[in-house]
Amino acid sequence: MNIIIFGLLLSVVVVYGSEESCQESRQLESICGNYCFRAMKPMLDYTKALERQMTDFAHEKPFLLELENTKKILEAKFDLQDNTIQQKFRDLSTASDQIMQQIKSQGKQVEQQLEHLKKAEEVKKPIPGPPYQQIGSKYYYIEKSEELNWFGAVNKCLAMDGHLISIENLDEFNAIKEKLQTNKSYWIGISDLAKTGEFTSISTGRNANYFKWAPNEPNNVDGNEHCGELYFAVEHQMNDDTCSKEKLFICESRN
Repeated sequence: MNIIIFGLLLSVVVVYGSEESCQESRQLESICGNYCFRAMKPMLDYTKALERQMTDFAHEKPFLLELENTKKILEAKFDLQDNTIQQKFRDLSTASDQIMQQIKSQGKQVEQQLEHLKKAEEVKKPIPGPPYQQIGSKYYYIEKSEELNWFGAVNKCLAMDGHLISIENLDEFNAIKEKLQTNKSYWIGISDLAKTGEFTSISTGRNANYFKWAPNEPNNVDGNEHCGELYFAVEHQMNDDTCSKEKLFICESRN
């Protein structure tokens, strides 16, 4: 019987809420006695707690709605700023690409102008006449009989509007080597007179950029070999020798 009464009371709580669920503890006690009261008391307390939570939530709901609206507004602003920043980056990237294209275009124009000037300058250059002859891409004079010391050879080439040969690469070396007499040595335009061990070009004053030394050369025998020559052993190769010795020489046209 008590179980039936408990079920009926529970139904009343679900349907009518707290206002009709034994409004006061004394009413419950009068209906079902102390036993029913003790059995239903925890359920009634829990129901009241739920009521308080619902009441609190009803009070907090406008605030939560306001927070949600504020969040949406801030998110919209952040999205707008992010889109604006990304668009500025895209604009900067486009502008940068355009500037690079302009620089490349101007660079090509400058290169073309320099090429035209170079060609025009080459046209203006007089072709060296005798005693110079073209060997490869340059013009040289190869002395066949007169032998001078290195300084005399320097002066001789200067008087011929040239300088002692300045060999810049293997192609030039091979081209000139084919024109030389066997068993003859020729002064060339390098020396380490300024600083021992550093061979500079007489035509530029800077360190020479090509060497074809004979084996174990340069060796500066007795500390007195400072001038460069093309020395013949099996073939012509570079060697350092005493500048006061007399040898043939090779002049290169300044033009």
